Amino acid sequence: MRYSAIIGRHSAIRSFVNGLWLVALVHSLFWSACKNEPKKIPEAYLELTTNPEIARLTQLIEQDPKNDSLYYLRAEAYYQLDGFDEALADLKMAMSIDSMKPQYYHLLADVLIDYARPNDSKRAVDILTLAAQRFPERIPTLLKLSEFQLIVRQHSDALATLDRIFRLEPRHPEAFFMAGRIALDMGDTLKAIASFKKSVQYDAENADAWMFMGRIYLNQNNPLALQCFDNVLRVDSTNLEAREFKAIYHKVQGNFEQAFAIYRDIVRRNPDYSNAYFDMGTIYLELDSLSKAYDHFNLAVKTDPLFVMAYYYRGLTSELMGNLEAARADYVQASKMSPNYPEPKEALERLNRQKPK
Repeated sequence: MRYSAIIGRHSAIRSFVNGLWLVALVHSLFWSACKNEPKKIPEAYLELTTNPEIARLTQLIEQDPKNDSLYYLRAEAYYQLDGFDEALADLKMAMSIDSMKPQYYHLLADVLIDYARPNDSKRAVDILTLAAQRFPERIPTLLKLSEFQLIVRQHSDALATLDRIFRLEPRHPEAFFMAGRIALDMGDTLKAIASFKKSVQYDAENADAWMFMGRIYLNQNNPLALQCFDNVLRVDSTNLEAREFKAIYHKVQGNFEQAFAIYRDIVRRNPDYSNAYFDMGTIYLELDSLSKAYDHFNLAVKTDPLFVMAYYYRGLTSELMGNLEAARADYVQASKMSPNYPEPKEALERLNRQKPK
């Protein structure tokens, strides 16, 4: 940061310069968010203006316009409804009143990363970098910074941020968890597993670490994956994703009955869990039980109308059953929904060779 030489000299100067930095940054973020943006869809705007929580907070702000926490709470409510411009405006107000609340920086970064405009990811990291300078020993802020640095693939910066945490708390389980995620993103599964193991060593209830470790073992066809997913379920018995991955392990191993038993348990718990129907469909397809395969791909599409692969596989099953027009319709649908997905296009070309339009 270009002010680093200045801000190291005196705490008063540091506070003043950081204050100027913040005002300029928030100002630029606020106004850039308002420029050249398409007008809101009327329904979305109506939701923002009629939301009872936002209405309640607006009334409180009118009664107490200098209360920064009210602006923050309303920004949070706007953010939950994808009202990004409104959230940015309220955060600007909150931070102009009190710039020493770390949660304000966190929410501002969340808004920016989800806004998904050019350079917003970098701005989000800049915001959290500033927060980490202002609250240098606040571990939740350092963890969030490392996570955002990972999102933008600044691996070395993320690791440097974790080093700051380890100097403060050498056995911090979330820091080891983040180290594992960074190593995994860099393609180093050995380091990733070692870090996840450290995380669960210091916090056996870290379900996310168990889940990541289980998925690595699953990709390696290692039976330790089942132990990891069982640990996830020990922490949270309602976790359907862990059950799904256990079923996938059995499916890959050819233990179809065990896989079916888990998938059926999943859909009993949640009848709209489309992945379970899809995976059962792929097993039936492998077993040449085409009618059952079609029915399960059909259920996957019904429970998730945006499930591109389910359309493709339903089309493939229809083609194998000789229903070429139904197959064509599903291939066309999959191609429209995901133009970069090559299999539906190749399937359409194959059908065109068999039966010209």
